[in-house]
Amino acid sequence: MPERMRKHAVLLPLELICMAVLLLPFSLGGTACSVWGTNVVRISGSTTLLPLVQEGADRFMDMYSDKTVLVQGGGSSVGIAQVKEGIVDIANSSRELKPEEDDGKLVDHPIALDVIVIVVHPGVSVNDLDVEQVKDIFTGRVTNWSEVGGADAPILVVVRDRASGTREMFDKEALEDEDVVGSAIESNSNGIVRETVAATPNSIGYISIGYVSESIKPLSYDGVIATSDNALNGTYTLSRYLHMFSYGEPTGSAREFIDYMLSEEFQLGVVAQEYIPVIGIEDE
Repeated sequence: MPERMRKHAVLLPLELICMAVLLLPFSLGGTACSVWGTNVVRISGSTTLLPLVQEGADRFMDMYSDKTVLVQGGGSSVGIAQVKEGIVDIANSSRELKPEEDDGKLVDHPIALDVIVIVVHPGVSVNDLDVEQVKDIFTGRVTNWSEVGGADAPILVVVRDRASGTREMFDKEALEDEDVVGSAIESNSNGIVRETVAATPNSIGYISIGYVSESIKPLSYDGVIATSDNALNGTYTLSRYLHMFSYGEPTGSAREFIDYMLSEEFQLGVVAQEYIPVIGIEDE
């Protein structure tokens, strides 16, 4: 059995023990369960960030054979709740903190700038949608492509699940917090949204720019193409930072892992393949 698989196989029962301890009627004060030891970093949260952080974890463990990084999804809200409860050391989030989540103790470590792209099935003839058209389609006021310059065909809307930071960001920025049409298909990852749109005629959805492929068709938004440059210069407005949150300043292996994620090696060698590296963004 490979070394990394042995680590996971041995640590899984400890995860169950730790979860059981957290259910006892006393507080751990927001600290990580000590059964893990100092060489294990536990991370949960955003499914958007999951592939990127898992790649970072694999590389980090290759560099430090005595350390283990366990990465799970669950959504931004789940990660933030778990890091505050001490279940994990780091929360991945594809959105900003909500007021009710921000108790002043969460420390933000932005690791990338993401661009959200509106995508359709390749058979859809429309190439651009303005702000109001996007809002009307996703809220259900427009239900046929002919209403926005396309063929006479019903529109099928695909969105992220409610735990998703991508969904919350899109609902706020593109829909101005109006409700998504009730007939929308909910998907729990960028990859599933892409697969659903690619396989479903007349469908529309949204994904992170790193997930755009030839299987779907990206649209411009209000006349602006979704690119890193357009996000940086402010002309393309559907963009957001991707975050790692710790509860208080991170220490030990968690600090080392965050530092590696922010290193020039990882930012320029890995992050830049799908997102905008934060080290390339000048402080304002």
